[in-house]
Amino acid sequence: MDLINKFKIIIVLCISSFHLYSQEIQIGELTTNQLLVQKYSAIKSSLKLGSITDTLNLGSNGILDDFSYAGPYPDTSIWLDNFVFVNNGFAKAPITVGVATFDGVNEKGYPYNFNAAMGSSGQADYLTSKPINLSYPASDSVYFSFYVQPQGRGNAPEQADSLVVEFRGKGPLASWNRVWAKRGSTLSLNDSSWTLVMIPIKDTNYLTNGFQFRFRNKATLNANADHWNIDYVYLNKIRNKNDTLFEDISFVYNHTSMLNAYTAMPWRHYATSNMKSNYATTLRNNHNVTKNASFTYRIFDANNLQISPTYSGGNDNIDPYITNGYSSSAPFINPPLSPFVLPVLTQKDSFYIQCAVNSTPDFNRKNDTIKYVQKFDSYYAYDDGSAEVSMGLNVLYGQLAYRFNTSIADTLRYVDIYFNPFEVNAELFTFKLKVWANAGNLPGISLFTSDSVLTPAYGDDLPNQFTRYRLSTPLYLPAGTYHIGFIQNTNQFLYVGLDRNINNQDKITYNVNSVWQFSPEAGSLMIRPVFGAALDFVGVNENNIDLNKLVVYPNPATNRLYFKTLKADLYLKGNYEIIDMLGRTIESNTLPTDGINISFLSQGFYFLKIVSENYSSTVKFAVSK
Repeated sequence: MDLINKFKIIIVLCISSFHLYSQEIQIGELTTNQLLVQKYSAIKSSLKLGSITDTLNLGSNGILDDFSYAGPYPDTSIWLDNFVFVNNGFAKAPITVGVATFDGVNEKGYPYNFNAAMGSSGQADYLTSKPINLSYPASDSVYFSFYVQPQGRGNAPEQADSLVVEFRGKGPLASWNRVWAKRGSTLSLNDSSWTLVMIPIKDTNYLTNGFQFRFRNKATLNANADHWNIDYVYLNKIRNKNDTLFEDISFVYNHTSMLNAYTAMPWRHYATSNMKSNYATTLRNNHNVTKNASFTYRIFDANNLQISPTYSGGNDNIDPYITNGYSSSAPFINPPLSPFVLPVLTQKDSFYIQCAVNSTPDFNRKNDTIKYVQKFDSYYAYDDGSAEVSMGLNVLYGQLAYRFNTSIADTLRYVDIYFNPFEVNAELFTFKLKVWANAGNLPGISLFTSDSVLTPAYGDDLPNQFTRYRLSTPLYLPAGTYHIGFIQNTNQFLYVGLDRNINNQDKITYNVNSVWQFSPEAGSLMIRPVFGAALDFVGVNENNIDLNKLVVYPNPATNRLYFKTLKADLYLKGNYEIIDMLGRTIESNTLPTDGINISFLSQGFYFLKIVSENYSSTVKFAVSK
């Protein structure tokens, strides 16, 4: 077995799920959900589950969840578990802003089973309702409905995968019964279609106090893949099979930058010319008649103080989506940002714009307000901070570049990159940072190549999923256009996160045969150049200069694992834990002087945590058999 295959990461999926371009550039799935990894790590002590003893009543509006809240976990007033991912990035053209996404990772953001066999499919996420008082006669015409979309902007579930709906009558011992199921499928190119599912509830076993419903999916259990999105889950009485429209005007998407080119930029670089002249929203009338509505927006600073006059788009008629599509009312969907001007920035800062639509009556007001936070930090970004897939090259000395325009002269000090550990453990391979001058929107003369090799890094503690790589020599760049990226020292894929919601493929180029080519895939790479003065980065967390960083070797290991830090005495007289990818402690003991015996561990990925009186650190390692 060759070295690459021997140390291959367990996350391997069918090649049919990839997008291949002459075997040079490839779209891969995500391994983890880093947003969940970070969120769970931050709030796990306070994360709540819904109570099984809390019975819901239908009331006048029934049970409704359109997932139009921040998430990333489901609303505990309705649901009992936290496995699905509530987000506004994975769906194409959702019914209302926000969906619940089913995949192959748990509530911690990690795959359910890193060791799952290639092409296998197993039980993954659940979304289970609280008990509901459904003590109604069948004549009351109770219906359960929802919208479903496979794949969306993520990865298509295969035929062996499925999404299932189950009902259960009263009592914890009652059995779950399948009432609907759908096999995996792929959306055709540019297809954003949704399927409305209507299920009548007539069985008296379900028309009882204590009824529950749940969704569950079968997926590949070793990756953040096989995505299903659901929206507008609704249960109520006095309905019929044609009750498919709702008197509800809603926003569809929740994110659009106030800047004309970026989602974030260095605060020192900002000028009023960087602000859009008009904002952009998408509105949908989910009823079958034209509705009159009003629209406003307000802008606030980081302290929640309003810093702009309230904009009013007045009143206008919004036609039904089923006949005329999204709203075309310019004062609502393309309101002017002028004459508002952001104050002069003197430090890192953020502002947020809050848009609201109002109509009366309105069936669901939860989706009538959206909020976007505009950041001014030290970096330029095109992405929204969330990857749906990843992109990589598999050619030795292949080069990947991203075009940026800098507003002022400044010093480039770091490059932030979100690497995705898919298909191979890329921590075994190396790359060098590069900066090129611009030549007709393609990389030209090389301006910088790092003098040391770097490695992709993954982990729970990476800020915003990114690893920050320091330029060994800071690079002063006059205002202008540059290309920033890397050259890889391997023919293995070094996957970089790709945000599918914002398309900047015209700025992504790659070179595998001495010719620069534009990306064939729509999206925004998660690479961010970082600028500023040296004092701006005192104490910055850099992955390659941390003296306290715990290093393990060999990695992957087979029988024994050794460890060290650059300050070797920090871990003396301490203890260690070996933790699996589900967070379970496999072994704990005092630190040995001759390495740690791992011969009993099965192949896969683990964490080694070392704690002593003055030191604590955790590192991921692989076991290869």
